[in-house]
Amino acid sequence: MSQEALTLVSTTCIVLSGACLLLGWYRIRSRRDRSGHRNAMLAATACAAAFLVAYVTRWSLYGSKPFTGTGVWRAVYLATLAPHVVLAMVLGPLAIWLIYLALGKQDFARHRRLARLTLPIWLFVAASGWAIYFMLYRMRF
Repeated sequence: MSQEALTLVSTTCIVLSGACLLLGWYRIRSRRDRSGHRNAMLAATACAAAFLVAYVTRWSLYGSKPFTGTGVWRAVYLATLAPHVVLAMVLGPLAIWLIYLALGKQDFARHRRLARLTLPIWLFVAASGWAIYFMLYRMRF
């Protein structure tokens, strides 16, 4: 698979993860539908895991793609990339802990408290991942 194809697959997976996340949030907040919430959140987690596999595969085969923009665009890129990377590293353990609290311990009070912190982080990581893809692969400088 080409570098561009793997990049498109990984970006699609993280965006789908964010969409499933929003669906899960809607199911629990608006409908009190625990089953729909659980399914959407597990789908979000599966999409995030698929992203990670595609991303690591692309990076292993092709390495990093340097950003070619300069000036303001370089500053925008770096200002997006830095929190994206840091929050993405935090997100994995948070998501695993949330799943454990809900499915393992059935401690929904702690799950809910942690989810209120994790949701905006996950949405930022998904949105900034798309923005980084766009700046690296679609913008022409």
